[in-house]
Amino acid sequence: MRYDLNPPAENVIETFEKACRDLGLKVHQGSLAKYPECIHWHLTISRQKGTLEGTWWSTNHTLWIEIRPNRKADWMEPVVKALVEKF
Repeated sequence: MRYDLNPPAENVIETFEKACRDLGLKVHQGSLAKYPECIHWHLTISRQKGTLEGTWWSTNHTLWIEIRPNRKADWMEPVVKALVEKF
């Protein structure tokens, strides 16, 4: 399931990563072959199963988080809710 966020006008990467860390997430930044100009994150919690994914596509000023069925975990719903409220 994909959740579109409302990115800030500037400092999107820093703001998103700080919001994730404030929620206790480990932030691993990378890229996506499908969207080579994007910043992509894998967001995890220490010693917990599951990986939440985040993507920033600056060309379209689009920020989203995604829960993939094969990476879903119980901790994700409150985190997604907090990020949706933040952005």
